[in-house]
Amino acid sequence: MSQDLQSDRIYGHARYTALYDLELGDFSADLPFYRKHLPKQPCAILELGCGTGRVSRALATDGHSLTGIDLSLPMLTTANLAPTVPAPHYACMDITALAFRTTFAAIVASYNTLNLLTEPEGLRACLSQVHHLLADNGIFLLQLYIPDPDLQALEGKKRFQFQIFDRPDGSKVIKEILKSTEPQSSLVDIIERYHLRFRKDLPNEDWEYTYRILGYGFAQWLEIFAAQGFRLEVAYGDYDLAPFVPKEHTTLLLVLKKGPGSPQ
Repeated sequence: MSQDLQSDRIYGHARYTALYDLELGDFSADLPFYRKHLPKQPCAILELGCGTGRVSRALATDGHSLTGIDLSLPMLTTANLAPTVPAPHYACMDITALAFRTTFAAIVASYNTLNLLTEPEGLRACLSQVHHLLADNGIFLLQLYIPDPDLQALEGKKRFQFQIFDRPDGSKVIKEILKSTEPQSSLVDIIERYHLRFRKDLPNEDWEYTYRILGYGFAQWLEIFAAQGFRLEVAYGDYDLAPFVPKEHTTLLLVLKKGPGSPQ
């Protein structure tokens, strides 16, 4: 069975949630980054694009008060089913329209969440509200994807990668990823294909998801954050927290502080 879902339907689909959680549910390499820079004393933290609650749960077990938001109801349902004490609070909410009356000591946008905001107006709206919701001297921690020069040099041609995941029932998921940059654009086109194989008494399944992400470079991101009232503290290029090197690293981990004044 072959299914093709476009970007406006991906995150509301239960099958995508299951595949997402299979890949990222136990991922923890980024947690030392957040724990290193969050306040040592328990505080109120907001996670943007929390998905199935991986980061929110981990930080809640450290004693922080977590609120996680996401647009995907299936992902939030999965997040709520996971046993965590204390449990984070979850809400279905657009990160460009944050509806809170309180402030947070820290706001987290993990695993390339902001890359999903492909329209400049939406990105500015999100950052303006993050600035507003941060307490004085609050901290904004985030991970971004930076396209590498080799991908950009392909000039629109697709680059192929694949991964294989084992499922608890003995079946396998083969994930194919095709990425390409759009000429004279800051967008990256992504096709994800999932092949479900070796399923006992069940037929094979094939799923395809297509979407776009924002592919700004390091300098462009810093310019945007500065315009929205944030001050760069630290920039890392990997989960070992090595200093970010442009044109070498594709992972960008940023520590931003809320600056004075209002976003432009």
